[in-house]
Amino acid sequence: MDDRLGRASELDKTDRRIIRLLIEDASLSNNQLAERVGLSPAPLSRRLARLQAAGIIRHTVLVDPKAAGIGFQAYLEVTLERTVTRVADRFVDLVRRMPEVVECHTVAGDFDFLLKIAVRDVEDYRRLLWSEFERIAEIKTLRSTILLDSPKLQPGVLL
Repeated sequence: MDDRLGRASELDKTDRRIIRLLIEDASLSNNQLAERVGLSPAPLSRRLARLQAAGIIRHTVLVDPKAAGIGFQAYLEVTLERTVTRVADRFVDLVRRMPEVVECHTVAGDFDFLLKIAVRDVEDYRRLLWSEFERIAEIKTLRSTILLDSPKLQPGVLL
């Protein structure tokens, strides 16, 4: 692995162009991508491999929630009784096992975690709150913000 790729500030112009093009259209073939950045396919493949090995580029799939039958999304602010490492680690471990939790962020501020929840409907959300989160004794408070629409979704950071 190329150590210079460990820091995004040291990516060269070609690396940044590759990343921008993939964010715009991840379905580009290696040949198409190579052509657009002015490389032949072999050097492009080596650059992609280094970017992936450095963890700068990850493979992921974006799913359209509505098309997949997800009719209700919410952000859930979670405050724990105590914010010690052992308690936070246990909470994160439990949340990782919940498929309805599609994002989990540790935050600084008025609460400890911000979760993005994706479920079929309001009933499914209530079930999740009352059945799953109710079992986690370390939770002090939960506060929901219902997601109405997402007029902008960007799958990555443009460099």
